[in-house]
Amino acid sequence: MRAIVVAGAAAAAAGAVALAPRARGATWEEWFTRVADSWAGVPSGPLGWVSSHWVMPRLHGPIYPLMAEALDLRSEDELLEVACGSGVFLAHHAAHVGHVAGLDLSDLQIDLARRRLAERIASGTAEIVKGDAAELPWERERFSAVTCMGSMEAFPEPSRALAEMFRVLRPGGRAVLAMGWRVPEGTETRHGLMWVWNEADARGLVEDAGFVDVSVTYDDVRGEWTGPVGLLHRLTTLEGMRIVRGTRPG
Repeated sequence: MRAIVVAGAAAAAAGAVALAPRARGATWEEWFTRVADSWAGVPSGPLGWVSSHWVMPRLHGPIYPLMAEALDLRSEDELLEVACGSGVFLAHHAAHVGHVAGLDLSDLQIDLARRRLAERIASGTAEIVKGDAAELPWERERFSAVTCMGSMEAFPEPSRALAEMFRVLRPGGRAVLAMGWRVPEGTETRHGLMWVWNEADARGLVEDAGFVDVSVTYDDVRGEWTGPVGLLHRLTTLEGMRIVRGTRPG
């Protein structure tokens, strides 16, 4: 563990230096946006390597069982995960599903996901594709279920991504989406570095894409985290994850 932490700190420092605004002629705001994107948006470079290999799988680990339960995956399902990251959910929580597909923009994440699902890819029951959530490279009505977790709030145009998820779902197919966190009543939806939706706007966004029977629930995300990840947990809000469910009309 100590070696991982040291390597992570060194990589983070190297990434920060490489992206320093004075070296790149950028403002501090532009520099911060680049760092955030390389860390958690579209992981790349030294920061992205640490995030993809170590931090994100651990931070998202407690989310996966909640999403698997909400999806109620069955062996006959054909599942698409948009922004699949390094493929942990598909490998460990959808192993029984007949066919799984994942899409991500990060070369680092795609490489990890393909390695993690190598046997299934070789057998023809899985595929990992590099692509944009706003332009999914599958035909209409391809999947029986679609999910996206921990990424919707980072999409520049979430309405386009939702329209694409709707398009590739079969009639009667279901979408289960993690769309941010519970916010105080009266919070206005806004878009800064990430989208923050109030409940009514999150529901409306999914309904506007064409989904019916839309429901919103909240789950507390808790994990047995220690060390640096435990510290990160205490510094962030990981309670009240918003799960939005919707169905494509039959």
